Parts: sequence; structure tokens; C-alpha cells
Amino acid sequence: MSKMEQGMSRRNFLVGAGAVSALGALGLAGCSPKKSASDEKAASGEAGSATSGSNDWLGEAPEIAASDIKETRETDILIVGAGMSGSAAIATAIDEGANFIAVDKGTEPAACHFDIGAINSKWTAEAGEHVDEGRLLNEMNRYASFKNIAAVTNTWIKNSGAMVEWLYDFYAKHGVETKVELDIENGSDGKAGGTNYYIPAECHHFMTADGKRVDHVKAIAQIAEESGNPVQYGFDMVKLIREDGGRVSGAIFKTEDGYVQINAAKAVILACGGYAGNAEMVKARNPIVPACVTSTNFNQNNTGMGMKAAAWVGAALDIEGAAMIFDRGIVEPGVDAGYADESTASFATGGQFNLGSQPFLKVDRNGHRITNESANYDAICHAASTRPGGVWCQVFDVNAPEDVQRFKTQGCSAMTWKQTLKDKTVDEAYDEKYISKGLMMKADTLDELADKLGFEGEAKEAFLAEIDNYNAMYDAGEDTQFGKEAYRLSAIRTAPFYGAWYGGSLLTTLDGIRINENTQVLDTKGNVIDGLYAVGTASGSFYAGNYPVYIVGDCLGRQMTFGHYSVRHAEGTIA
Repeated sequence: MSKMEQGMSRRNFLVGAGAVSALGALGLAGCSPKKSASDEKAASGEAGSATSGSNDWLGEAPEIAASDIKETRETDILIVGAGMSGSAAIATAIDEGANFIAVDKGTEPAACHFDIGAINSKWTAEAGEHVDEGRLLNEMNRYASFKNIAAVTNTWIKNSGAMVEWLYDFYAKHGVETKVELDIENGSDGKAGGTNYYIPAECHHFMTADGKRVDHVKAIAQIAEESGNPVQYGFDMVKLIREDGGRVSGAIFKTEDGYVQINAAKAVILACGGYAGNAEMVKARNPIVPACVTSTNFNQNNTGMGMKAAAWVGAALDIEGAAMIFDRGIVEPGVDAGYADESTASFATGGQFNLGSQPFLKVDRNGHRITNESANYDAICHAASTRPGGVWCQVFDVNAPEDVQRFKTQGCSAMTWKQTLKDKTVDEAYDEKYISKGLMMKADTLDELADKLGFEGEAKEAFLAEIDNYNAMYDAGEDTQFGKEAYRLSAIRTAPFYGAWYGGSLLTTLDGIRINENTQVLDTKGNVIDGLYAVGTASGSFYAGNYPVYIVGDCLGRQMTFGHYSVRHAEGTIA
């Protein structure tokens, strides 16, 4: 990979190694059910009109008697949540010398994500690259069907480059020396998805000298501890404090010692994640998730409490749902998408399997090809949500290792061709974990493969015919069916043959509390709620319907940029 690097590294105990763990990091058949008037108001943030009922995920703010408050604390800035966005806020508060308290629902630092999307940093310039900011803004607008707030998107675009430069300096100041690598391999030629996407060089990795990735959550938590202001764990937010439509002045938390009230003279910053861990809320706000997801890969502490608490004090919420769904939730034949246990918001799954993001032929249970397989990670998931079981089958032959080198996919799916299948056979890469466990099927004939995958009768005939048609399009060098690029077609002729069933893998929800360009929370009339900020996946106004995966790391870039920005705005130090 071509990269620009800077600096050396030490403190290896502060870094994460290996593949990204989605758990704890960020930290949905068919159509949405008809909503009642109260449900519609709840979905748009008009919390005061919501009524309790079986379909009411919002409920009402609990009444906490003053006598039940066991302790009251005072601070200037209260940071609720210490994941990626909260960590950036904590680091900024330390750097600003702010008087702050940071709390988190969990019992230890959450897992970390690593791809930081940042625009036109000094590393971008050193690599001889430049991101067209206007084009990128409109690419993000297009992804969201212009249901985002463009000024909010611009906060990331205009401030993320300076944020990663600040983060580099912050680490160095606290004895964590890093090098920053800019991924410029993808370029901006738009080679993805059957259409022209803008794919700028904006993905930054913070690394150590020995090639490990910096675990930002753990690193910043340790710096906070060394600075005398540690993250306080086991604080489960119950409600925000806002009197008579005035400013938000603090929050109440449930702890093992009872209720604790924390008053904040300047700001409460909600960085407490989305709602992927709340099945009732997901079904109401993001119904496509259970229609196509099979894999649980999110922080199950993220139950939407920040969104609920904000709505209870009058905040508006995004109208349309959005989720980060990757096409990697491998399952055994016959398993449907959907919740296995709604009480824990968990899905029946064989785990997340990176190979699912490769653009091989994908068909539904009736044996029919679904759509262009060379597209956004969530594209096949969304398309399959209207097909039987919400799942799809991926098929290829023994030449897969050579095929994926030609496909040259973007983002984390590139690990398949850069690492997993590089100089390996399919069996060498996948037998132990997938083939031998009955998750990936292997056969000497396509007829046998169809049987192992569960195709019968007309579905089997359609499956075999679809492969014949796909091979013919490969020979002709043109996808006359769905317009996939010729270089991402592949023949399925040489035994052994392989196939596996997938649904989506849910990493996080992306819709949330409406904010302005300063990350301040807005009420249902578009007015700022004084003293209240929202960042990370608790916040909204940025996405709608999907995750723009080709803008690699934009979610984490947004989280850290907005966490950094919110503290500086509350402190009045933004130039």
C-alpha cells in the first residue's frame, strides 16, 4: 500500500493489534408499519406528544425525586460516553484545560475503530493529493438524498484535517508517539459500484513503529487517568435536566451506589452512541435492519438512551433511519435474517466474514441474481431485504484468489485480496473456520453445490441457469443484466466450487439527534437547545438511508471531529 508516514512510536500497551473489532466500537421483511400520530411525533423528536403503548419506544422521562439523588457533582462540561467521539471530546477537554467530567455506561473502555476520514490534512498534501471539498460535500449530500444538513457535513469536511493534526500533536505531548499513514491506494478514479463514485484519499491510520494501530479509546482513557481526570464507568444516564424550556444544565445517572446528578455550567455533550442495542427502537426507526441483518457486531450498550433523553427535553430526531450494515453476516443454509433474541437485540449468526464484500455472483433463495454485486457494502443487504429470508448466496470457483486480486475492492474488504487470499488457496484460507464448520459449502460439481446450499426444484434450475448466464457475460466482457464493470465479473467453471449464505452485519445505527454545524442540539422548530451538544452516532443530520462506505472512515472521522469541535465550541476557543 502506498502511504505517507511520519514519526516513531512507543507505549505499545496503548495500541490495538489485529483486525477491527466492531463490538463495543461505536460505541435493520419489508415495509415500515403504519405509525400512529404519536409515533410520527416521536420519530421526529416531538417527544412531548408521545404516548405510552406497545409501539412506543420513546416512553416518558422518569420522575426522580430529589431525595433519591445520593450525590450531586458540579463541573463545566459533562461528557456522556467515552467511545470514539467521547474520547476525542475528553482529549480536547484535557488539552483545553477545561473543567470536565467524563462518564460512560460500560465498565471498561469500549473497543476501537481505526479508519479516520479526514480531509486535506498535512499528510494529504505530503502525498501530493488534494480532496475537492465541494465535490465531496455533494457526494455526501447525494448519498443522503439531500436529507442531511449540508452545513453539518461541512463541519467534518472543513475541520477534520486540522483534527487529525491536533490528535497527532496531542499524543506526542502525552508521550504516545505515532506515525500517520494516509491510504492513497484507492485514488479517485471511481472504480467501484457500476457507476462513478468519488473516492478521495482521506483515510488516515494512526500507527506505531511496529505496525500496530493506536487504540484511541484506551490511549485517551489512560491519558485522562494520568492527567487526574479519569473516565468514570458504570454511569447509566437516566435523563437530562432542563427546567421550563431553558438551558440543559446537567444529567442524572444510575450507578451501583444509587442516582448521581452531575450539573454542567457550560455544556452537556452527548457522546453515548446510537441505538443498535435496542430492538424495539430499531424496528420502529430502522425497519430494514431486521429485514436483512444476520450478524451482531455492535456495542450492545448502545440502546439509544442519548436520543431518548434528548427527545424528552424537546430535541428533534432525524426523520429517516440510517445504519452501517456490511455484507458479511455469514449463516448456515436456511437461516433467515432477523432477531434471534429481541431482549438482547442479537441476531442468529455465524459471525462476520470479510469475503462477503467481494463482488462475486450473488443470488436469492429462488436462485435468481439480485443486483450489481459491485456496490456499497449495504447495497446487496438492502436489495435482499425484499427477497425470501432477507439473505443471499455468494458463489465462486477455485480461481477466487486470482479473481479478488483483479477486483481490488476498497476499504476494509481489501483485506481479502491484500492479506487473506494473497498467495493462498481458498481451502488454505477458509477451511478451518468456515468450510469444515458447514458455513461455506464446497463441491466438485455445480449440481452438488446447489444441493449443499439448499436449492431444490425450480430454484435449483434457476441457480444453475444463472451461473451459465453469468459465465456467458464474463466471456463477452459485459454485464448486460445489471451493468457491473467487466473487470469485476468472474467465471464459475473450475472445480472445486464454493458458496455461502449471508445477511447483513450491523455495526451501528447512524441517524440520531438533529444538530447544527456547531454540534448544538436543535429542537423541533430548529432552535438551539442551550447547553446541549450531540456528537458521534448519537447525533444526526449527517446520514440518511445508508452509509457512504467508499468515503472510507467518514463515520469515525465525523465522530472524532465533532467530539473535538464540541468542546472547543462550548469553551469558546474556536477561532
